[in-house]
Amino acid sequence: MKIKGAILVGSALSLAVSSAMGSGFSVSYQSVSALGTAYAGSGVLSEDASNQWYNPATLAGLKKAQVTVTGHQVWIDTDFKADSASGPGNFKDVEPFVGSAFLAVPINDTMTFGLGLTAPFGTKIEYQNGWGNAVAPGITSGDFYAQESDVKTVNINPSLGIQVTDKLNVGVGVSYQRIDADLQNAATRLEGDDDAVGWNVGLTYQADDNNRFGIAYRSKMEYTVDGDITFHPAAAGPLAGKYSGKADIDLPASLQLSYAGNMTERTQLLLGVEWMEWSDLSTLDVKHNGPAPLPNPAVENFDWENTVRYSLGLRHTLTNDTVLRFGVAKEDSTQGTSNRSAASPDSDRVWVTLGAGFKPTDNMSIDVGYAHIFVSDADITRQDGTKPPLSGTYELDANVVGAQLNYTF
Repeated sequence: MKIKGAILVGSALSLAVSSAMGSGFSVSYQSVSALGTAYAGSGVLSEDASNQWYNPATLAGLKKAQVTVTGHQVWIDTDFKADSASGPGNFKDVEPFVGSAFLAVPINDTMTFGLGLTAPFGTKIEYQNGWGNAVAPGITSGDFYAQESDVKTVNINPSLGIQVTDKLNVGVGVSYQRIDADLQNAATRLEGDDDAVGWNVGLTYQADDNNRFGIAYRSKMEYTVDGDITFHPAAAGPLAGKYSGKADIDLPASLQLSYAGNMTERTQLLLGVEWMEWSDLSTLDVKHNGPAPLPNPAVENFDWENTVRYSLGLRHTLTNDTVLRFGVAKEDSTQGTSNRSAASPDSDRVWVTLGAGFKPTDNMSIDVGYAHIFVSDADITRQDGTKPPLSGTYELDANVVGAQLNYTF
C-alpha cells in the first residue's frame, strides 16, 4: 500500500531521519558541491551536472559532456524523552547513505540534455521495543505510533537546458518517480509501492557581468496506491489479518530562487530560497476491504504547513583553481506543537556547511562537503483514537559528509 495509507493508520513515516534530512520527509542531499554552500546559489550556478536538479536551465551553461556521481553519509543522534514515566526503549542508531548520479550532454552550441537519478524523499527509522510513555506494566504508548519505517523513492529526471540569449537560459524536465514503503507499529503493518510522473521548469538570467538570478519550479507528485494493510492482534483481536487497501498521497511541489553575485574576481556571494508545499499533506484516508468494526477509511490528520529554507553561502576560488565553500541555512518545520506527528516529528533546523573542490586533472574534479544540522527540540502531545497518549520531546542533531566525482569528456 502506499505511504499515505501507511501513515493514515498511524504507522511511523520518518521520525528522526526526516528532521535531519530536510523538511517533512524530503531528502536534501542531491549535490555535494551545493551542500558546501548550504544550497545557496545552487539553482543559478553551472558548476557541474548536479545543478540540474535545482534548475534545469543550468544545463545550458555546460558546454562539455559530464558525468557526476555523489554520495552522502549521514550520522543522526536521536533521543525521545517522555514527559512522564517512560518505557526502556528508545531509538536505534540510524546512519543512512544517500547517493545520486547525473549526466549532461551538449546537443549543439545552445542546447544541453541532462539526466538525473536521485532519491528526493525517504526515511529509515527503527525504535526499540517499549518506547514512549509507560501506560501500564509492560505497555508503552510509543509502540502504537511507530516501530519501524523504511520508505524510499527513486526519481529519474531527463531534462533540457536551452540558451535563448547571451543573458537568458531556460530549462524543462520530466520526472518518473517510484516509492516503496514498509511501515510498522504495534497495531498495523503497511507495505506497498507506486509510481508517478511530474515535471520541472526553470530559467537563469544574467543581469550584468556580476549578477545572476535563477528561478525553478518542480511539480508535486500524485500517487494512488493499491496494497496491503496487516492489522495485528493487539489492535484488531479476532479480526487480525492482511487486507487489501487503497490510499492517495501528494508529495510536495517546490519553488526555488537563487542568486550569485561576484564580490571580487575570485569570490562569489550566493543566496537561495526554497519553498515546499507541504500543506497538501493534510488528511490521509485509507480505504480497505477489512470487516467492521475496523475503521474504514482509516484517517489521520496531519495539517502540515508549507516550509521555507533560506540559505547564504560564499564561494572562493584559489589561484590553483581549488574552490572553497561555506554556507549557513535556516529551514522551517512543517509542524508545531499542536500538530506534531509521531509519523514524522519535524522541527526547525539550522545548517552550517563547509566544502571544497579540487581538480586533479583537466577532465576530472572532486568535491567534498560537511554539514552539521542543529535541530530544535520537538515537543509532541498526541492521542489518536483509542491509542494511549504520547507526550514528550524529540531531541536530535545530524552530521553529514559527502563526496562527489565529476568527469568531463
